Amino acid sequence: MQAAGTRSAHLSIKSMKDREHRWMQNELHRASNQVLDEARDHDCTHIAFENLTDIRKRMGGAKRFHTWAFRRLYQYVEYKAEMVGIEVEQVSPSYTSQRCSSCGFTHENNRQSKHQFVCQKCEYELNADYNASKNIARKLIKRLRSGQKSSGGGAPCQCALKSGTLTLNGDHHASVNSTVEGESTDKPTTSVVGN
Repeated sequence: MQAAGTRSAHLSIKSMKDREHRWMQNELHRASNQVLDEARDHDCTHIAFENLTDIRKRMGGAKRFHTWAFRRLYQYVEYKAEMVGIEVEQVSPSYTSQRCSSCGFTHENNRQSKHQFVCQKCEYELNADYNASKNIARKLIKRLRSGQKSSGGGAPCQCALKSGTLTLNGDHHASVNSTVEGESTDKPTTSVVGN
């Protein structure tokens, strides 16, 4: 259609781009609402994201990441969380996908594939994105560990994960409804406390 160069072709292309943009906005709002719902369901005080600022500059061959909408998703979650009194923070993404969330052993071979994590030391095995999200939650918890209490007063902050909660002292408490830890979700790797 671009090669045709006609007004009709130009209008058709613009219409497709507008439709795609509206679809993407809707998907980001749905995802951000799901994140907030999960955080509220578990009485979370914080939501953690990896700090992916300037990822395109830091990663070689990052052209494929130009389609990621992680910044916009973060912004949507941030402004919606502010309205309900939940803090949104970013943590360093360093080694979150290579570190074992069970024993702490960090090695590039731990990440077996895009979807599978197997610790080379303790043989802990789970979904790779879920392992990374647990590490992101722990990074935020480590920062909060300095005695900070929840804004509700008294109770230590806790992070919700799909299989339960992670407390300030690093204890993982399994959810009653959870049957499989770290089930594959095909969600973006933007990790969230509450994911």
